[in-house]
Formats: sequence, C-alpha cells, structure tokens
Amino acid sequence: MASINYTEEGYLEPGLHSITANEFIDAFCKNGNRAGYEHAVTNIFDFAKGNGATRLIIGGSFITQAEDPNDLDCMIVFADERHIPTFVDCAQMENLEYDILYSSEQMRNTVDTYIKLMSTDIQGFPDKGVVEVRLHDKVQPWKIVYEPNSEEMEIISRVYCERNIIERNKRRGLLVVIHGLMTNARWLSNLTPAANSQGWIVAPFIYDNPPILLFDKEGRRKVIEHFREWIYALKKKYEPLTMSVLCHSFGTYIITKYIEGFVSAKGFLPIQIDSLILTGSIINPDYDWNSHIPLRVGRVMNIVAGGDDAVKYMPKADWKKIIGMDPLFGQGAIEGVRNESDKVENRKMEILTHTNIFKDDVIEQFFLPYMNANNGIAHREAMQEIVNRTGNTANSL
Repeated sequence: MASINYTEEGYLEPGLHSITANEFIDAFCKNGNRAGYEHAVTNIFDFAKGNGATRLIIGGSFITQAEDPNDLDCMIVFADERHIPTFVDCAQMENLEYDILYSSEQMRNTVDTYIKLMSTDIQGFPDKGVVEVRLHDKVQPWKIVYEPNSEEMEIISRVYCERNIIERNKRRGLLVVIHGLMTNARWLSNLTPAANSQGWIVAPFIYDNPPILLFDKEGRRKVIEHFREWIYALKKKYEPLTMSVLCHSFGTYIITKYIEGFVSAKGFLPIQIDSLILTGSIINPDYDWNSHIPLRVGRVMNIVAGGDDAVKYMPKADWKKIIGMDPLFGQGAIEGVRNESDKVENRKMEILTHTNIFKDDVIEQFFLPYMNANNGIAHREAMQEIVNRTGNTANSL
C-alpha cells in the first residue's frame, strides 16, 4: 500500500498522493466512526468506474485524521468528455457532506486548477494534501503540468466552492423581479404563485418610482445603490450561488447599471445571473450584452413588443444627456437587441404592449421554461471559460 503520512496537526502532507480505490478504503474508511462511510464511498467509486471514469481527485476533511470528518470534496475525471453526466451531485450521508464535480482527461488544465484549489489553505498557501484515486490498474498517476493564474483560481473557486449551496437547496434558486416607473407591480400576483409552484424564491425589488427618475441623475444613482445593498443582503441571507432576473421598463435600466458597475471587478458579479429577461426594455438597442457572458450573465432574452406605446417615446438622439437622461436609454423593447447571438436573443410578440406582458400565457409558456432551462448555466459555462482561455485540450499539452 502507498504510504500515507500526516502532519503533526493531522492533515495529509502537502502534495498529490496517488493510491488505488482499495487503498483509499483501507486508509480512510476502516477506523472508528469512519467505517460507517465505507458503503457510500464505495458507491461513489463504483458509479465513477461504471461510467467510464479513470480517477478521482479527493480533498476535504475526509482525508485528514479527523475522527468525525464533515466533508468530502471530489472531482471525477472521465476518460472522455462524452462520458461526463449532465448533472452535478451534492448530498449528505450521516453528518458528512460531499460535493462532486466532473471533468475529463482532455480537460487537464481544469483538473490541475482543481488540485491547486484543493491544496491551497485559507491563507493561500499550498499546504494541504490531495488524494488521487486510480480506478484501473493501467491508469498512471496524474502529473501536474499546469500552474493556474489567479483569475482561473477565482473562476473555479466560485464555480465549485459556492456551487454546492444552491445544489443543496431544494429550491431552483432566486428570481429577482424589478418593476418599472409609476407602478405598484400588480402583475406580481400572477407571476409569484406560478414561479413558486416551480421552485423559485421570488424576490421583488421595491423602490420609489416617480417618472422624474428618467431625468434625475442623482435620483437614479440612489436607486442603483439601493438595489446594490438590497441584492447583497439577499445573497447573505439565502446564500444563492446564482439568480435569474425578470425586469420591466425602468427595471431593465436598474439591472443594466448594476451589472455595468462590476465590469472591472475581475469580470464577476457578487451573484451571477443565469437568465436575464428584459421586458419593456428602455436600453439602447446597440448595448453589447454579449460582453457580459458567461462571467456575469448566462443568457439574455429581450422581449420585442411592436405595440409598446411607452418605450416609443424614449428619445433616440444624442441630446439625451443634455436633458438629464442616461445615454444608455433607448428603445430596446421596440427595436430589439442588435447584436444577437446564440446566448442573446430577441423574442418578438406582436400581441404584447408595454402593460399586458405579465399574463399567465407568457409567464407559463415563455418566461418560466426559459429560466428553468438555463438554471445554473452561468457557472457551467464559466468552467468552460477556463478551457477557452487556457487552450485546455489534450492536444495543447
């Protein structure tokens, strides 16, 4: 059996320790309270091996000398990307939480980045040991050849370390709703029960909304600051990893300015947005939504309503700024988003006006299916962003 050595504090010595599945069971699932975890750990190994995996990378307190470990962090590495399941797994067995991510032999840089994350302590030092479990006799020990930069570490840290919060929550996630001007958003009475029935936590942002905000720069700034504080308070209370946003009219401006405020912050928002649905949009049609994908936003759907009798009065001329209007303002609900892509789309509905959007047919047939389908997409594609940025393929190494 491979030698398993620990520090005086009971932690696995730094480095990547390569062992077989049987050796892992003998080392970590035989003594005292740990014997109760043998069956569950064996099931994980059997699932991985049966689905074409070659190895697992394991961290957490389970690979320390703790008598009662409380977490097992695991990445299953498959032989081929085609074998990777479409879901992630988080669960709890007895008092042990375990979190599982998937990767492949072709995504070598991602695996190396994950190993670096698991081996780095809270102060940023590579002081923690990590275990590689080889599932076949012919599998050679993993060789670390890639050193991730700080941005890649930040991406995978957000994708992995925070992801488990929402996966353990039986709710789909947080649905933030932002209304427009001169309204009490009575349409929430239609939206809220429909969204709740499909597992969403509906959180409406309520603010003072006089029409003068269109011309009052300082007033708009205060609303954006209010939204910033409000959404961060929600993050701390409910700990969602991501959220979806459904906004109307001036609400499209609020969320856009909020996103803009974090463009320089390493590309991230405090909470990533999976689906952003713009209704009655007063945003300039030339606005580049694609620049926010995937690190800030996963998907954008802009509802185009030719009969929008309110947005048509938004000025197009450059003199908007002179009268106190933000150059960001425009006729997005009428003209659509000009830089469409496979991730940013216009959805045209001639039957819609500025005020009849939030009825059951549109909510149940368009909005909710769109949000459900894109739930978690921002984090999944952020992981792929690591691959794109580093040329992380088998042929490039």
